Amino acid sequence: MRKLNDYSRREWFRLKPLDHFLIDVCNDALQFGFCKWKPKSLDRFIEDTEHLKGENIGLVAAFEQPWAIEWQIRMAARHLNGTLLVFDNSRRASARVEIEKVCRDRGVPYLGLPPSPTKHPNRSHGMAMTYIFHNVVRAIKPKTFTFIDHDLIPMEKIDLGSSLLDQPFYGLPNDSEWAWSLWAGYCAYDFAAVGQLPLNFLNDFSIGLDTGGRNWLPLYRNHDRWRLRFGTWRLAQVEDPLLGALRPIDVIDDKWIHLCGAGYSSRFKETLDFYERLAKASEEGATLQTLSKT
Repeated sequence: MRKLNDYSRREWFRLKPLDHFLIDVCNDALQFGFCKWKPKSLDRFIEDTEHLKGENIGLVAAFEQPWAIEWQIRMAARHLNGTLLVFDNSRRASARVEIEKVCRDRGVPYLGLPPSPTKHPNRSHGMAMTYIFHNVVRAIKPKTFTFIDHDLIPMEKIDLGSSLLDQPFYGLPNDSEWAWSLWAGYCAYDFAAVGQLPLNFLNDFSIGLDTGGRNWLPLYRNHDRWRLRFGTWRLAQVEDPLLGALRPIDVIDDKWIHLCGAGYSSRFKETLDFYERLAKASEEGATLQTLSKT
């Protein structure tokens, strides 16, 4: 929550500080109950992945799109040096069945998360990340852990965790007037540096930050924003493998493409055919460098 002296007179008159306080209390209560829910499948998952202690792992919160997860896993097998773990935050039972099958067929560890206590996409995603951190990451104790959006596709060779070097975290920065954080879709952490912190991946709209913004207090405020390295984002023009037309696509660190909104956005549905053609081309050997025209 924002510092009280950062609220304007108009906001005080409208009782915004109280509104933001009550939102945080409510969200924290929902998240606390959610994170305490530990089904038997969680114990089995920890047993199956405890060998990853000291390794570099990638954490994917899947949501509603088996096709995107399958493409991500296929490309991860080709390009990622590290182990990918999938956590299903889907609301539809049918999507969970399909995503679990994709993971089982391709030998990727899968855990169905408890039903989310909220339908708000930011809160749901943030609670899923907090659940994963406190119930899985802390149990495994990896060397590094990287949260990866379920629609973030690796297109070049990537060593998970290598971007950290001597930093405690790395990713794309989100800046606001009052604070900053890392974009929840791509953020890596050194477990030794952050594993004992009370991380909270909920959003904090009071300080203008999306999912992960609540980590401003326990983590980001303790580090000099201007002494850190961050990831890069650019909008590239990628050639449609079939039609030849150029299509805009988000590129992260010149190695990942972001499909943007997979699972809930009409934009994703409208461009699904293009993504399928892009997936086929990548399977046949096309790289981001060969497809990108800018």
